[in-house]
Amino acid sequence: MKQWICASVLAMMALPVQADTLGIYAGGGSFKGSTSGQLGSDPVDIENDLGLSDDDSGYQAYVALEHPIPLLPNIRIAAVSFDTDGSGALGSDFSFGGVTIPAGATTATSLEYQHTDITLYYELWDTGFDLDLGLTARQMDITTDIRYAAIGDLSAGQASETFDEWVPLLYGAARVDLPLTGLYAGAAIQGVGYSDSSFLDYQVRLGWTFDLVAVDLGVEVGYRVLALDLDEDDVGDLTADIDIDGVFIHGVLHF
Repeated sequence: MKQWICASVLAMMALPVQADTLGIYAGGGSFKGSTSGQLGSDPVDIENDLGLSDDDSGYQAYVALEHPIPLLPNIRIAAVSFDTDGSGALGSDFSFGGVTIPAGATTATSLEYQHTDITLYYELWDTGFDLDLGLTARQMDITTDIRYAAIGDLSAGQASETFDEWVPLLYGAARVDLPLTGLYAGAAIQGVGYSDSSFLDYQVRLGWTFDLVAVDLGVEVGYRVLALDLDEDDVGDLTADIDIDGVFIHGVLHF
């Protein structure tokens, strides 16, 4: 992992820098997603066993500062919060949080996902087709609680596991202005993989803005996927293969 970080930093230092005017970009709104995948080293299915497949709402927001100072990267700070819960019955024995829960046990599960990004990036093009490349430091906090009913010799109780780590990610984003006033399309991707773990976050969006005297206001709609493959032998204390995906709608501004 240290080798990956060093290589990424060297690659960033080699990027050309294109000056931009000073500007602040911000946005935020609702993210309505669904959860799928597996949980644990002897995995159970998040949808079929734990009942976490229903659509749930969260939020996401960002603010970015771009400037014309040569060699100094732009900065973007972003956050996502998403919670889901469900109930089910285990189809097989499941070891989680130091407890082995037997097959047939009824469960009530909650999964809380949050991350905060600090991204340093360069704007390589700004000509109606914009391209940004950079590096992200992502602080991730995933907490999973499983409450289970008494079954056999096992009393009712709760098992929990948490992933609370900083993860470095590559960052890329693109935007193109469409030939209709104020309309644009964009995409962004962040990711890294090492050993048996990987982190991937990508989104596509369509937006519209209109100009006021001192600020541009607008709205974005899009689709986002967070794909996490976590192995506790690599990083953190949670083994899981989780996808969170869904639609979002933002209010945006630029001044």
